Amino acid sequence: MKNHTQTKYTKPSSLTRFGQLLSTIFSLTYWKWTAKRFAYNAINNVRGLRLAKIGEDTNIHPTALIREGEFVTIGNHCLINHNNLIQAGKSKNGSITIGDYVHTGANVMMIAFNHGFYTRDIPTKQQDYLEAPIVIGNDVWIGGGSIILAGVTIGDGAVIAAGAVVNKDVPAYTIVGGVPAKILKNRE
Repeated sequence: MKNHTQTKYTKPSSLTRFGQLLSTIFSLTYWKWTAKRFAYNAINNVRGLRLAKIGEDTNIHPTALIREGEFVTIGNHCLINHNNLIQAGKSKNGSITIGDYVHTGANVMMIAFNHGFYTRDIPTKQQDYLEAPIVIGNDVWIGGGSIILAGVTIGDGAVIAAGAVVNKDVPAYTIVGGVPAKILKNRE
């Protein structure tokens, strides 16, 4: 075990904290961050919701992000829970289609694209995107913290266990879980 140094912590006074708050608010860094945060919210929270095709009686939590909403379709009577990320690709090749009566737990990610990694001559960040659609059937329950990757189709009535990473198609009425997700059992 490495040597550790014991450090005594003294909580700052309320006056010190207030001074820190004022100096932060009146800094250029604060106002640059505020402008960037405003733009981020407008693009990722408002634009995505405005462009996505969303069915009737579908509830999308205010902290959910829909990016590239023009390529996202969400059916009727769905619940998209808090901190979900629905990240479509940059074209219709990376579309995300969610059926009716789908509900997600917290912190679910659906990502329909990835950075290219087809050559070592160009940094991956500068390579073209690789896109594939995500299709989620009707009456699917996606547990909290799950990740659905590009090119996956999830059949009707499937259940995705919490924390699963789904990188292959899921047959209808099956329960999958794990990293990577594997079939645990069929729904009776």
